[in-house]
Amino acid sequence: MTDCARGISKLLEIKDGARVAVAGCGGKTSLINLMASENSDRKVLISPTTKILPLTDENVALRTTRHDCLSHAPLKGVQCLGVLDAKSRKLCALPEDDLAALEGGYDLVLMEADGSRGLPCKGWTQRDPVIPKFTTHSVGVASIKAVGLPADEGNVFRLGVFLAMTGLKHGDTITPQPLAAMIASPNGMMRRSRGVRIVIINQAETPDELRDAEMLASLIREETVAKFDKIIAGSVRQNAWREV
Repeated sequence: MTDCARGISKLLEIKDGARVAVAGCGGKTSLINLMASENSDRKVLISPTTKILPLTDENVALRTTRHDCLSHAPLKGVQCLGVLDAKSRKLCALPEDDLAALEGGYDLVLMEADGSRGLPCKGWTQRDPVIPKFTTHSVGVASIKAVGLPADEGNVFRLGVFLAMTGLKHGDTITPQPLAAMIASPNGMMRRSRGVRIVIINQAETPDELRDAEMLASLIREETVAKFDKIIAGSVRQNAWREV
């Protein structure tokens, strides 16, 4: 396993024209913010295809109505576009046709394409993740810190779907094997991926967590009949990564 203590954008080979959809659980928003900051000298668009909390970074230009989104001019730096829901205070997706009309003005587009209610595991239905047709990179994020947690409502969004997908029972300990099924099974995290397909095993910061991440990467490759272009382990917080 080669150490890749460098920016995640460079490791993922994110270049002008990349349209990156990020799904999963365990660091999606943090990963998007990191990639945006690494590319802030370019025209960068952040937008949900589902819902996100509005970004509060003073360096991010936030537009929260459909009119403002459609009438704005793409500028160098980071802009976050969506429609603010007054009740939930979340930024909701623009219609896909609107986003498709806007994305051409940007060098890099980063889309949060999934929701997990802040929990480390999830079961997917026919509705998600929402991956636009113009996506060039599909990135699935999973937290290695899910290993050792009980499979219950406190750790899993859509618990019943997750249990059926992984074969676990309520309260069973989550190990790398069910995490691999969550990521790579036909109904899992990467079920609608397009373009370059990448799995990021996040929050692997200790030797034990990195060993678990290596095991998880091996299990992912056994679980899926499709090929992932990269499997990367590391930490958004540290911006340090290893290809596994």
